[in-house]
Amino acid sequence: MYDAILIGSGHNNLFAGVLLAEAGWKVAVFEQAEDVGGAVRTWESTLPGFRHDAFSNTHILIFISPYFRRLRPELEEHGLRYLSYPVPIASVYEDGDAVWMCQDREGTCESLGRQSGADAEGWRRLMDLYEDTRESFVRLLSSPVPSLSSVVSLAGPRLRLGARGNMEFAQMLILPARLFADFFFQTRKAKAWFLPWALHLPHSPESAGGGVFDWLVMATAQHSQGGLAVPAGGSGGLTAALASLLRSRGGEIRTAARVARIIIKGRTARGVVLADGTEVRAERAIIAGTAPTKLFLDLVGPEHFPDEFVQRLERYRYDLPVVKVDYALSRPVEWRAPAEVGQAGLVHISPSVDDMSLAYNQALRGYLPEAPLLIISQPTVVDPSRAPRGRHTLWVVARVPYEVKGDAAGRIPTGPWKEMKERFADRLTDMIENHAPGFRDSVLARHVVSPEDLETLNPNLVRGDVGAGSVQLHQSYVFRPLPGWSRYTTPIRRLYLDGAATHPGPGIAGMSGGIVADLLVR
Repeated sequence: MYDAILIGSGHNNLFAGVLLAEAGWKVAVFEQAEDVGGAVRTWESTLPGFRHDAFSNTHILIFISPYFRRLRPELEEHGLRYLSYPVPIASVYEDGDAVWMCQDREGTCESLGRQSGADAEGWRRLMDLYEDTRESFVRLLSSPVPSLSSVVSLAGPRLRLGARGNMEFAQMLILPARLFADFFFQTRKAKAWFLPWALHLPHSPESAGGGVFDWLVMATAQHSQGGLAVPAGGSGGLTAALASLLRSRGGEIRTAARVARIIIKGRTARGVVLADGTEVRAERAIIAGTAPTKLFLDLVGPEHFPDEFVQRLERYRYDLPVVKVDYALSRPVEWRAPAEVGQAGLVHISPSVDDMSLAYNQALRGYLPEAPLLIISQPTVVDPSRAPRGRHTLWVVARVPYEVKGDAAGRIPTGPWKEMKERFADRLTDMIENHAPGFRDSVLARHVVSPEDLETLNPNLVRGDVGAGSVQLHQSYVFRPLPGWSRYTTPIRRLYLDGAATHPGPGIAGMSGGIVADLLVR
């Protein structure tokens, strides 16, 4: 018998478990995989000694999380150490040019100023506005919605921005990323540097509300109290430290222990049944860090819910998945771009906003993009421990359709993903080669993960969607995961949902887990 059972050892559930254990709850985590971490894990997928992040990679929003700030000293005692990139984010272009973010604002403005003085001034304006509204966003993202705290967070800027400033701020909250970039930047390259973070989720450049997320992440990466960093040894260093801290507080973690069913009696969650038939009871709460459809349809069963709830659940949408490639390299990537790109944590390859829009819409319509936006991480720039001496790793993802109708370039025959993924990875390798001649010869090994592979490795990545559901405006904030069920509760008493499928959505921050723990302790 436990006070709380947590299904899955993703970082949000681990944050919740640590905070509940701190409050004196008896906590147990059940994880179906052989190790902890959910989508924040590190593995040797290519060659021995090369450590790659299995799913999530870069950490930005965690630095504005009040739950992380509170636990950081203890997590560091349990082995967590963040390494910050000298150049957080860069975009490279076909002519060998680049735009990059420096750790200091003026360095970034100097990089943007190489394109246009107006681009540099636009970034100064955005950072000034971020300074004015940062704590409002922190409060919004770390509070249940709707709630008094979330309403106050949105009202906060009123006192600082004035009437007209508030109208402009409200407009910014719903702008598509394309228009957002147009409002603050002048040149094609500056816009292409700013915009890719909207597609990380993914929003298209034309999706309502995509611009504010783009700005929030970019500004947090730039801010002196934020940054872009990775845990030493791999992204899984965060979840390993959380697991260690939880155990030190008396919490139990069982790996290779799949929850097959949640026990429901009198419309109340009473415990779980493991795959081996073991029954485990929960006195106060069961918290599922799963995809909504996995929780409600598979672990509980539709017969336990009102018809209108099941109908809403049937409208829940998963978004475009990714193909992910891990590369083991004999040397660092030698970019044609300025030297700063070689020091960047994230490198984006896409020449323009129009190119990103075209690739997104090709994938949306079921076609392998001819030139997808490449999201590239270079972890060994700051963490040589991830590879043998003198060697390097690269982490690359690109958006694709789950069900493929054809290839936009007309070169890859349509078939099962297991037959297409290596050919598509060749396309990504060629794109990097075009910006870094000799890259192909530096590849010692690679490991390609298709959308189907992602779901096999982690069943909560339904259809390969690494965000646990679309984050378009109709499925965010008070609509996430379902209208009327945005505060982590469910129609079943004592059953709660956290993770990327709940507010504030995808990203490594631990906020939904922290919020759930706060709600339960109160």
